Parts: sequence; structure tokens; C-alpha cells
Amino acid sequence: MTSINSLANTGKSLLDVTAPPAQRTTGASMTQSDFLNIMIQQMKSQNPLDASSSDSSAFFSQMVQFQQLSAMTSMQQAIQTLTQVGQLSNATALIGKTVTANAASGNDPVTGLPKPAQVVKGAVQSVTFDATNGAALHLDNNLSVAASAVLKVE
Repeated sequence: MTSINSLANTGKSLLDVTAPPAQRTTGASMTQSDFLNIMIQQMKSQNPLDASSSDSSAFFSQMVQFQQLSAMTSMQQAIQTLTQVGQLSNATALIGKTVTANAASGNDPVTGLPKPAQVVKGAVQSVTFDATNGAALHLDNNLSVAASAVLKVE
């Protein structure tokens, strides 16, 4: 068995050396659930009769940080949803109107490089939306353009 102070452990954290591999979490893979499990383990190991323990103040500090993280995550999700609803609302307002937009032309078959965008014009018949690409306008000339590519509305 290798000692914690072994040369092989240079540069590793105490967790890397002492925790079984299945219980280790690193970097971005640590979730709120992992954080809660760590806090629960800390609470179990505290001595409730020792009021002078600095662990309790650290625990409450961690609890506040966890609540702030949770609130920020919820706020970020709400803002993202609000932005998507706004994009969809703006795009649907274009139904029945004629738009001029830059449309992607695909790739050049010889070079494989993207062709320059073409300016297209058409009446918006419908709108689709997905969280990755945003709103797409479907025109009466069987073309689709991104709502963000609109240059002019008539």
C-alpha cells in the first residue's frame, strides 16, 4: 500500500489519494447533488455539543453559497427562456409580411468552402423555432432563412 506522503502522490490532492476512484469528482463534472452529499457528510461528522466549532460557521457559509448558486442557475434558465420567447414572438409577427434577408447558400461543391450569402426576398408563411438555431422563417418561395438574417421588412 502506498503512503499518502509517497513521491507517487506529488501534485495530487488528498481526495485523489484517499477517496476510492468511484467516489471522486473533479472539475465541471461536480453537480449540485454532489455538493449536497458532501455537506450532508460534513453535518454527520459534526459534534452538536461543541458550540465553539468553526465547522458550523463554515457549514452555514457553504449553505448560503449553495443557495446563491441555485438562485443564479434558476435565473439563468429563466432569462434564456424569456429570450427564446421574445425571439419567437418577434418572428411570428413577420408572418404575412415580405422580408428581404441574407440566406445561406450552402458549400461550394468544388472547394467545399461556404458560398457567400445570397439576398432573397419572399413572404413569410410560417415560423419554426429550436433552442439551438433560434427562429427560422419559411418563405413562399420554398426558402428558409434565419430570423436574425432579415435585412428589411415590408
